[in-house]
Amino acid sequence: MQESQKPRVLIVHDKPETYLAHLKDRFPEVFFDTCVEPDALVASLARARPNIVFSVKCRGIPGPAHVPLMSAEGVEWVQVGGAGIDHLPNWNQASVTVTNCAGVLSGFLAETVIGAILMLNFGFPAYLRQQRAKLWQQIPWQTVSEKTLLVVGLGSIGRQVAQRAKALGMHVVGASRSPTASPYVDESVPLESLSDGLRNADFVTLHVPMNASTRDLIGAGELAAMKSDGILINTSRGGVVDEAALTSALQTREIAGAYLDVFQTEPLPAESPLWDLENAVLTPHVSDAVDDWADRYAAFFAENLEKWLTGAPLENLVQSPKHP
Repeated sequence: MQESQKPRVLIVHDKPETYLAHLKDRFPEVFFDTCVEPDALVASLARARPNIVFSVKCRGIPGPAHVPLMSAEGVEWVQVGGAGIDHLPNWNQASVTVTNCAGVLSGFLAETVIGAILMLNFGFPAYLRQQRAKLWQQIPWQTVSEKTLLVVGLGSIGRQVAQRAKALGMHVVGASRSPTASPYVDESVPLESLSDGLRNADFVTLHVPMNASTRDLIGAGELAAMKSDGILINTSRGGVVDEAALTSALQTREIAGAYLDVFQTEPLPAESPLWDLENAVLTPHVSDAVDDWADRYAAFFAENLEKWLTGAPLENLVQSPKHP
């Protein structure tokens, strides 16, 4: 096959070596090129002339830098590394196909959520503070098997969280826009009536995409509806929660605590009051970043690329939020 006739793939990531190693040997008939800097994307598109793009949002090439992909001449398919597409503009579905990696890392994120529930339920942050103070003091606690978890969003991640929580004996309530049958969900509430679920939940975990309908889904009113000893967990997107309202609710102990892996501005600014709250546990957007995540994304893309080359249907097709 002549070079000009080869399918052409552009990998957009600041560290593409893992993907290249996985893909080049498997697909010798495919031409691969890379873009490793955000300011170089337009030039990389012109040089590589790809009809396929593997686009992985990362610190080195943040979300907004990927916007030109959706209108680039000749690009027919964009595979997003990750589940979220909120960093992409609307696209013309007649000319560009978009797929994501939803589900690839769902189990690992679910592990993080369950870890947060157990950590906060038992009071490990308080014991760490006592350890530093050399203070010997027992803190009463209750088993999670007697507590209720509200899972907001029952996609791949939400369902896996529900499964693991049910194994611990928790009462699991699911909130979604449409009823989703699951053997791991004891009862359901519509997302439009979220406050009904919040009132009885000991733990609330968020697993919804970031879009216009979910922005500030958890605001002052929703936080006021939560139990005073309730815990909020957010590993979805920072914009799903009104951060100022949450900060206030934590400062005034309107809710008991929170585990937060995502924020409205990332990295979280040093001046954010969240850093200093004893009832908040913060991590740097790492809840699903298992150490071989790049290999797993590469493997998923490779399977989809195989389908593309053979004319089979692609996995994880996503629609433009407002497609033409």
